[in-house]
Amino acid sequence: MKSAKQSAEQEVLAIQENNMYRSFICILSIFLFLFSSAQVNDSDVLIFDDEINYSYNFFEADKCFLDENYELSENYYQLCLNQKPDNPFILYRLASIYLKRNELDLSENYIDKCLAFSPDNEWYLFLAGHIYGYNKHFTKAEAVFNKLISLKPTEIDFYLALADVYINENNYKKAINVYDLIEQKFGIDESISVQKKNIYLQIGNKKKAAAELNKLISAYPGEVAYKRLLADFYMQNDDVKTSISILNQIISENPDDGFAHIGLALCYSYLKDKQKVYDELYIGFQSKEVNPQAKVNILVTQMQISNSPDDLEKMLKLCEVLLKTHPDDPDVNSIYANFQMGLGNIDIARLALNKVIETRKDKYQVWEQLLLIDNQLLDWVSMFKHSSEAIQYFPNMPFLYLLNGISSLQLSKIDNAKKSLEFGYRLISKDDPLQADYLTFLGEVSYRLDNKQDAYFYYDKLLEIEPDNLMVLNNYSYYLSLDKENLSKAEQMSFKTIKVEPNNPTYLDTYAWILFKMQNYKSALDYIKRAVDLDVTRSAVIIEHYGDILYFNNEFENALEQWKRAQMIGQDENDKLNEKVATHKYVE
Repeated sequence: MKSAKQSAEQEVLAIQENNMYRSFICILSIFLFLFSSAQVNDSDVLIFDDEINYSYNFFEADKCFLDENYELSENYYQLCLNQKPDNPFILYRLASIYLKRNELDLSENYIDKCLAFSPDNEWYLFLAGHIYGYNKHFTKAEAVFNKLISLKPTEIDFYLALADVYINENNYKKAINVYDLIEQKFGIDESISVQKKNIYLQIGNKKKAAAELNKLISAYPGEVAYKRLLADFYMQNDDVKTSISILNQIISENPDDGFAHIGLALCYSYLKDKQKVYDELYIGFQSKEVNPQAKVNILVTQMQISNSPDDLEKMLKLCEVLLKTHPDDPDVNSIYANFQMGLGNIDIARLALNKVIETRKDKYQVWEQLLLIDNQLLDWVSMFKHSSEAIQYFPNMPFLYLLNGISSLQLSKIDNAKKSLEFGYRLISKDDPLQADYLTFLGEVSYRLDNKQDAYFYYDKLLEIEPDNLMVLNNYSYYLSLDKENLSKAEQMSFKTIKVEPNNPTYLDTYAWILFKMQNYKSALDYIKRAVDLDVTRSAVIIEHYGDILYFNNEFENALEQWKRAQMIGQDENDKLNEKVATHKYVE
């Protein structure tokens, strides 16, 4: 059903357009007559110009109004009003514009002028009533809507508007009287019954509030939603026993009513009966009629109060029921992924998150979770794929460029790593927590591209921020040792790492290698032996370094043995190592 206001505007607009069409025909006739006559009076031309201007301004005003360009529409209507100050429709439209701009006093001024010329037009009156109501001139609003009801007693919008006025001025008794009148004339309606129920609750009359819902149930006995509404009413008003009774009655008639089962679960949650909460949710979550988002919200609430292994097991089963019932729903897959991540099942979580991004690519948090799992699994191929796609949807998120750069680096896509890291670095501020990560990997990329000065620049900048960053201290010092550059600085940085982690074989190997480069062979041998003893991975690099250091400590046979071990362990072709084994000599 169209509202009175919509009907008003359409009918008045049709009348105006019809009049304007006739006006144009008339103007066209005058135009042809004037130009076919030998003599033309100046006054005739003036009238002709005025009509053209008015018609043009009216149509432009109307067009702008329909396009919601109210400022321009106002200007054109004002030009029309200058020519025809007694036109009620123009005044009506200007009042509408000022109402939309919340200029209530101005809007009321124009609608008052409009009604002065057309006091019984129901559409003008309808707008006037709303303007008076918004402006808190309730007496005027009541008078207008009462007049509209007398003019057109079959239009329900007028009664509803009058009830709204009474509610806004807190005159609940009169509002109830209007709703009662609506029910007498138009019959029992859900929205009216609910509104009356809310009013009775507002004034503290729970008995009459419940009576309104019961009346609605009596009028529509086959509509189970109204019974659920009544059960919810009692639940909200702390009468859980009555609520349970109503819900059980619904279930006796329809055992698969998911809404009723979930309602019972909420009742039992109020009574702190965890087992019954779980039992009812387990049934209710199998219903496809209940919105999956509502189920997710309930499950999140239950998970927050779960505090035992038994509770968590039940929540997992509910998650699985949700996933079975709504396998493609992104929110369901998202909560299932979160649950599995909490249990440490990151592989299962990743499958669920992949399901989410198939349909919901606009959820940044999901992309971030997925990428963190890729990183945890060291799955550089997936990380590169996911970060590249995520960047298309969130091009201003620096975290995505960081992970894209890291995965590119691991996949030897060095140019792409440089591009992503440099772009992402420009997006962060100086105090961004990602700055250290960016500087670390920018240094690595620069070194891989043999741009060592840039690499050292990034490392130095990072160590200004984080002087105890062990990974950077280790890598930076090792690179310096390989280049035989600033070995004293390299030794100091590397010593920091073994002081903090004295049993880290990687850090011990680096420190031993720097001492070796400084020709401190005896001390280097002590540290490399510790590295070899602690290295459970049996790194080919550490074993080769061990052989090199043994060689310069004149333990030639032992050195050859370690080179052969490194040769057997290493999977990559190492020409220098092969030459050491072949010649029984150290190769620089």
